[in-house]
Amino acid sequence: MIMPTYRHEHFIPRALSSLLAQSFTDWELVVVDDGSPDGTRDVVTGFEVPRLRYIRHPHNLGLGAALNRGTAEAAGRYLAYLPSDDFLDADHLSACVAALDANPDAYLAYSGVRWHDKTALNARNPTRSATLRPDVTPGSESAILDDVPGQPGPDWPLPSGNLLALVQVMHRRDAARHMPWPERRESVSDTLEADRWRALLRAGASFVHTGQVTCEWSDHPKQRHKLISGRGLRGENWAGQTFGLPLYRKFYGLRSGEKINWRPSDVSLAVDEARHFAGLAAEAQVGHGSEPSNGLRILLVGSLGFNPERILALREQGHTLLGLWTPEPDFWDSAGPLPFHGVRELEGDDWRQQIRRAAPDVIYALLNWQALPFIHEVFQYNQRRLGIPFVFHFKESPMMAQRAGLWDELHTLVSDSWGRIFSSVELREWFELQFGGTFDSHTTLVLDGDLPKSDWMTDDWAPKLSDSDGEMHTVCVGRTILGPVEALEQHNIHLHIYSHPYMRRGARWAGARPGSHIHLHDPVRPGDWVAELSRYDAAWGHILPSQNHGDLRGAVWNDLNLPARLGTYAAAGLPWIHLRNGGHRVAANNLADRLGVGLTYDTEEELAVRLGTEVSSRSHTRAAVRNRPELSFDHHAVALTNFFRGLR
Repeated sequence: MIMPTYRHEHFIPRALSSLLAQSFTDWELVVVDDGSPDGTRDVVTGFEVPRLRYIRHPHNLGLGAALNRGTAEAAGRYLAYLPSDDFLDADHLSACVAALDANPDAYLAYSGVRWHDKTALNARNPTRSATLRPDVTPGSESAILDDVPGQPGPDWPLPSGNLLALVQVMHRRDAARHMPWPERRESVSDTLEADRWRALLRAGASFVHTGQVTCEWSDHPKQRHKLISGRGLRGENWAGQTFGLPLYRKFYGLRSGEKINWRPSDVSLAVDEARHFAGLAAEAQVGHGSEPSNGLRILLVGSLGFNPERILALREQGHTLLGLWTPEPDFWDSAGPLPFHGVRELEGDDWRQQIRRAAPDVIYALLNWQALPFIHEVFQYNQRRLGIPFVFHFKESPMMAQRAGLWDELHTLVSDSWGRIFSSVELREWFELQFGGTFDSHTTLVLDGDLPKSDWMTDDWAPKLSDSDGEMHTVCVGRTILGPVEALEQHNIHLHIYSHPYMRRGARWAGARPGSHIHLHDPVRPGDWVAELSRYDAAWGHILPSQNHGDLRGAVWNDLNLPARLGTYAAAGLPWIHLRNGGHRVAANNLADRLGVGLTYDTEEELAVRLGTEVSSRSHTRAAVRNRPELSFDHHAVALTNFFRGLR
């Protein structure tokens, strides 16, 4: 019996009790504690379990590594699994052993499984099935070989299309010696088990069903597959599900600088961190754990939004960076432990004690509205006990914060922090109108929140596509919020979209389907921004008409926001396409006008003329290249730290 466990001290007694109650008693138990920070060791060793072997990893290595360690340590002829949050009925082992003994040609036996999903909570009975897939019945297991990754059926409980929960399975150990489980250094995915069963079937293994339901697969928010894929996690919450790479890194306590190959079943969210951050010179300079000898000790609190590596510019200025992150970052946000070196994470459950020990010179709280509850908690504690200069940097929508019931926290942080930073002039003025006053210029700064690191502003310029085919080529990165695009083809304007498929699915755009003038591309990593995107003539902002009539009291978030894509466009030396929005105040339009990089239009005919003029003159392109340093975070690092110093 192999029990991989992590942070399950309150589940373990149920699992161990179910094992001790088995009618079949010829078993040993190998518990692999994968670096649990809770009381797992005491709970396991406190049970009187015969033939128990307890193994503890010094830090979390991932489920694949835990299963491989358990397999290597186990001595039995048959291997079975008891994940610590699941449990067995008394006749589970006897039924699986009997199935393998009676079917010497079968490699793997599995029982049926039950679980309590949200549809079964108020039903008379929980869900019971032979497998986790309603479309696969015993004897037809090989049907999963034809699966299309990322295409789950509507009734499947798992997006990975997994057939069997580990708790269902018992198998002979011979093939296990030659087919190790993939470990984290290879990939991290919720398809770990599904891929295993597919690999066994491809290798010729046969499966047999016991004909009985004798185990229970638990349903709770901290299941590994939910942390990775989000399926079934708070699905009724309008604000979205908390899952994904940032939460995985935090939950499993990955070490700072540890890069993983993230491959969830929703392949649109995949990222190879080693490749993504390749070429980040700032990380190489900071080394592994070295700290500057002078400068400020800056405690980053909350989340970093897009382009998190930008904060290494502060490190390059000679400052020490510490990290304390929101407990539940959203799937698109950035929070620690960070995949690059240069930030020392505050570790331990008592963050108050960790702040006292770290003794920062300034607390720099940022960036998005989802982090407001945690930032507010840290702010209150600092006000009561520490008195460290506290700077609040706000980027994302105050309208969303209000809708989420966080207006009181937002008001307190903006009003009472020692210093406040807004992402645009318009956002600052909007808050002044909302709060009925003006902010002191000595304690207020305007700085876009997630500008990119200057490392990505390379000189890998590519020839323009329009110079070779005589047609105009535009690009949109990220969420595609455009008006109708059918008219673009009439004017020989190409639209190249670089985004995750999930961004395309939820985007507001009409008529943009792959064709002669519509081109869909995978996301481009920062190191390739210039080489890939500089081929185009101009780039699209958010095409949404403003209706504020020059009065920011009537502004919506699109009027106040500077989308993160602007830094990407700046790196590639691209002018920005915007609606003219005459008579209205729009932050992105105003910035584009100031930098001389804006191509504004009212109609597609006018846009075609403006693009044609740009292709001929490249005047806006030259302005974009000339001004791109201003759209890097490095450009503002000294001013930012001087702002910090002025508050001390």
